[in-house]
Amino acid sequence: MTPTNSDSDDDNVPNVRSSLRLRLMIAILFVIAAVTLYLTNSILMERFSQSTANRAELRLALYGGNLKSELQRNSIVPQLLARDQSLIIALELNDFSQTSQRLISFLDEINAASLSLLDVDGRTVASTERHNIAAAHREKAYFVDAMRSNETVFSVVEKESGGFGFYYAKRLEAQNTPLGVILVEVDLLQFERAWAGIADAVFVSDSSGIIVLSTEPRWRGLTEEEALTREPAESAIDRALRFTADWAGGDSQFDSYFQGRAVMRQQGRLGFQGWQITNFTAYSTVRERINAILAFEIMLFALIFAAGFYFLNRRNTLRLVLFQRESEDLRALNQRLQREIA
Repeated sequence: MTPTNSDSDDDNVPNVRSSLRLRLMIAILFVIAAVTLYLTNSILMERFSQSTANRAELRLALYGGNLKSELQRNSIVPQLLARDQSLIIALELNDFSQTSQRLISFLDEINAASLSLLDVDGRTVASTERHNIAAAHREKAYFVDAMRSNETVFSVVEKESGGFGFYYAKRLEAQNTPLGVILVEVDLLQFERAWAGIADAVFVSDSSGIIVLSTEPRWRGLTEEEALTREPAESAIDRALRFTADWAGGDSQFDSYFQGRAVMRQQGRLGFQGWQITNFTAYSTVRERINAILAFEIMLFALIFAAGFYFLNRRNTLRLVLFQRESEDLRALNQRLQREIA
């Protein structure tokens, strides 16, 4: 019986070595899986970070370009209307019966927010907005500056109803005698309406840092620091986090954080009176795309691990079956020996 036990021990040595090799291979596979997932995440984050930064920069340039183009286009209007003889004659004769209708005809061509004609006392004598007629503007900055200058002046005026009005004004005169002021209100709110339908949170600030246009109405009239303190990510930034289609990770120079969530902040100059435009883009759905890729890799490794454990368990099952058969043979042999001895 002793030789039989020795042979059995010798047979177990290769089995033990094989089992150890299999376990070592599984451990190595775990390490490979961890390294693969880490590298995949890092590479994708870097790639999407740069891609997102480039697209955000292009969007910012587009927003700023459209805004500046609208301002430049409207700046020409007062110069043209200041030479309009029908307006000059109306001011000289104090006859404005047809003036409002003429301003309305101009409005259809230039798409400004409104046009108004002010007399030398700052009273609205004609306007494309009927309710503005007879309104007093004598103390307004755009009227005072226009009466003092020969050039077209631009003014930003905070409205009582909230928000800001953007005006170009130019003095009308005859034989160097001031007659009044032509006032053009620029429709910059159209950009707010357009920006409200996109994923980004966008605002425009003047040279003093005051926000004059914003996708978040409650930010107007505040500095950026005040706006983000008073209205944090629950409003505009939260909307960006819900709807944007970009995400990036790492220590990007554009990263900012609101309520623990990363967003990209980019700022550019408009080239107009020191104005700046700022854009916030959140990282969300691309993070989900990266997670989907990582989940696919994890699933593949899980299948490999499952196959490894399956073969390991199968070897153990086969060994158990062989051991049971050997035990049955030994019991049968033992019974025969006992019968022969008896």
